[in-house]
Amino acid sequence: MTTPDTGDAPPRRPAGALAAPAAPLLGIAGAAKHAYQLYHPPLPTGRARTPADRGLPMRHKTVVASYDGVPLRAWVVPGAGPHTVVVCHGMGRTRSMTLGHIRLLHRAGHHVVAYDLRNHGDSGADRALTRMGERYTSDLRDVLYATAADPELRGGALALFGFSFSTWPALQVVPRSRVPVAAVIADSGPAYDVPAGLRHFAALRGQALPRWLRGPRTLAAHRRAFAFFALRMLSLADWPPDLSGCDTRLMFIGSALDSFVDPATVERTARHYPGAQYWTAAGAPHMRGLRFDAAEYETRVLGFLAEAFEAFEASGASGASGASGASGASGVSGACDVSEVSGASGVSGGAGAA
Repeated sequence: MTTPDTGDAPPRRPAGALAAPAAPLLGIAGAAKHAYQLYHPPLPTGRARTPADRGLPMRHKTVVASYDGVPLRAWVVPGAGPHTVVVCHGMGRTRSMTLGHIRLLHRAGHHVVAYDLRNHGDSGADRALTRMGERYTSDLRDVLYATAADPELRGGALALFGFSFSTWPALQVVPRSRVPVAAVIADSGPAYDVPAGLRHFAALRGQALPRWLRGPRTLAAHRRAFAFFALRMLSLADWPPDLSGCDTRLMFIGSALDSFVDPATVERTARHYPGAQYWTAAGAPHMRGLRFDAAEYETRVLGFLAEAFEAFEASGASGASGASGASGASGVSGACDVSEVSGASGVSGGAGAA
């Protein structure tokens, strides 16, 4: 058997050798794409479930974002009243993920407002590359103002219920809202250290990369670049926010089997605030405490809200009643010294959330 003449053709290099010089660039390019998708995730397909599918009363509401005009689609689920809980879903999800919590709160007698974050579900989209933290916080403030001005929801106090990513704006909006917030429940977040949390998330995302992109050099570059891009896009400043001038009660919930946000780092955030409650839902993955530890979850969440609303009423604070638009009951008990979102563009002190 003879060997074909190859002339002066150079010998083939192994595929790995060809890819090695480009490995860091491939990781960086993938990280930029994934960082953008973190705040602009692909929309889910199929029909979204609604409170009506659970037999709950509901109506639709649209809030136009004051920041840039993006429409925010919300459900209003009226309860026996008088208090209202505004529910914010996790990143990459929609308000449909909170239906179990909406039903829990409604059965307890509370009004519920649940909305799709910008770039999620039925809400409008942006193509922004910066100040995402400011945008999401401003949106939540707009929802608070619209809720306080809603004729069906006026007369009681307001609370916030955030999950994972949305726990960041839920805390940040408190000192920036002229509508007093009686309580915040933060489920599966926020972590205390933003960069560490984003690097951890990048490592999880890296496992989903094509096999040929999972080399050690590519993954290392992807992890560092993702944290860099995601932080710059988030532009989260003043974290954890200073709530010392607020009477808002805080409850943090960790998920014992959370692979996305370590419950220990959620507890660290809780320890930052004197008087805040912290609890870990046994056997629960990320944001699944209500499903995996239902009885304890319901007892703790509803008990916390009942105490917070009772204390708010006892303080004489005017909650949702009397607040209209961007003007509200600033300076009354239960409110904070208001400072508008200022567009700060860094992570203060290197601390933050994930």
